[in-house]
Amino acid sequence: MKNLTKIFLFIIWLNQLFGVFGILVIDFDLFLSLSPISLIFTFLIVVYSNIEVSYKSFATIIFIFSLSIISEIIGVNYGLLFGSYYYGENLGYSIYGVPLVIGLNWVVLTVSSGNIASYFFENKYLSIFIGSLLMLILDVIMEQVSGNIDFWYFNDESLIFNYVTWFLLGACNQYFYQSLNYTKNLVISVNVYLSFIVFFLILFVYLKFLI
Repeated sequence: MKNLTKIFLFIIWLNQLFGVFGILVIDFDLFLSLSPISLIFTFLIVVYSNIEVSYKSFATIIFIFSLSIISEIIGVNYGLLFGSYYYGENLGYSIYGVPLVIGLNWVVLTVSSGNIASYFFENKYLSIFIGSLLMLILDVIMEQVSGNIDFWYFNDESLIFNYVTWFLLGACNQYFYQSLNYTKNLVISVNVYLSFIVFFLILFVYLKFLI
């Protein structure tokens, strides 16, 4: 299992670092269009490393995916929940205006943030709060460049409403995920979380200050 974890860590960081290198140095549009494939690989690693084979576990992941996708569909089509926004083309196939990989992204962030929070905080409700906060921090970072890379765009000047709803939906997802009481892979979770931060911070610095 340790060797497999090392392989997964190599893939996680190669995926993000080579991806950002390809975006900034090789072909901006081409590598951004490959983002759904990158996210699918990350999703598979996270699920394989953290979800035990049981009906309850798979039902929980399907629930988180479905709840997130439905919430996003409502948001995109009716301007509710997250404010007024829409998705670009670089996240791949969409249903009712929402890329399916967005649901995978919610699962990845829920699992990774939840594992980190539950490791450091034994109190379930404090852990849910911290897990939701970690998810919100990533969302804030991603949205600094989301429009520049054709991921998603906001029509609203203020994103406070979006952040509040993101936190609340994150808390709901955290509640169900953290109810799964078995050993999770903290190492994978920490590295996935940090790799997302590194990826988007590099893009932020480059797009906002270097061009």
